[in-house]
Amino acid sequence: MRVLVTGASGFVGRAVLNELRKRGLEAVAVSRTVLPGVTGEAARLLSDPSDAAELRDLLLSVEPQIVLHLAGVATAPTYSDLYEANVVFAANLLDAALAVPRKPRVLLAGSAAEYGPVAAALQPVREDVACRPNTAYGASKLAQTSHAFVAASRGLPVVVARLFNPIGPGMPKSLALGSFAHQIARMGKSGGVLATGDLDVVRDFMDIQTAAKLLVDLSLTTEASAEVVNICTGEGLRLLDLTQRLIAVSGVPVELRHDESRRGNSDVRAFVGDPSKLKALGLQPEASHMDSILEAILRSAREEFAAT
Repeated sequence: MRVLVTGASGFVGRAVLNELRKRGLEAVAVSRTVLPGVTGEAARLLSDPSDAAELRDLLLSVEPQIVLHLAGVATAPTYSDLYEANVVFAANLLDAALAVPRKPRVLLAGSAAEYGPVAAALQPVREDVACRPNTAYGASKLAQTSHAFVAASRGLPVVVARLFNPIGPGMPKSLALGSFAHQIARMGKSGGVLATGDLDVVRDFMDIQTAAKLLVDLSLTTEASAEVVNICTGEGLRLLDLTQRLIAVSGVPVELRHDESRRGNSDVRAFVGDPSKLKALGLQPEASHMDSILEAILRSAREEFAAT
């Protein structure tokens, strides 16, 4: 079983590569940057995701049975850059998968941002809720999903894994808990002031290792095809509570200070997913031990700060 992983240098991609290695599956990591510890045939550099011919050559060379398309960006300098990263790349990859003699099964990493605001009465959010994204990122990921259905109508086995809020060590600083951990890491033992945006929001947070396991499981599940599957826990956690727990495990005095300039990608107050379809496929989200995850996030941030 050979699995091609795009976005292999990213937060989700690194976790998925580790999960594939644990299972003894052959993983080919695709990235636009050199991956530490990944060499030879296990690593492929991609110079231009918008080059359809380069993607076809890549698939012909690797001949994967499964493609995990995890590449994408949450922000970009322009809408064109955002759509090139999140839509054009995926559309070209899907066309390439259709063009090769042995069509691989393709899993695309989608996002809960595709739904947009959803009324409390419709939460936890199911996959059949109408998508009305209210951010450019959500709109671009929904466009990616539309291309997935086009490819499925042309005979490609493809599934969209709609990720909610994976967290864990090495998470981007652009995400709230990643930012908070790096701020605390820079404080040292004397502590300091933690600048935050609005913490009175509820999200469906999931351990990145659990998310990676579910992504690989879903890619190996033949029952799911030409559909969207939520990758979520079904339980909402308040960001303020997690922030206070992060401060508690840090062991240093920290003062919270609201900063109006710090705004997330969405102004949705509460958002929780429904994992019923995931469970119907026999895939069960594991319970997350949040204090252990928060400790790992902070430890990773401190190690990165010490190294730099």
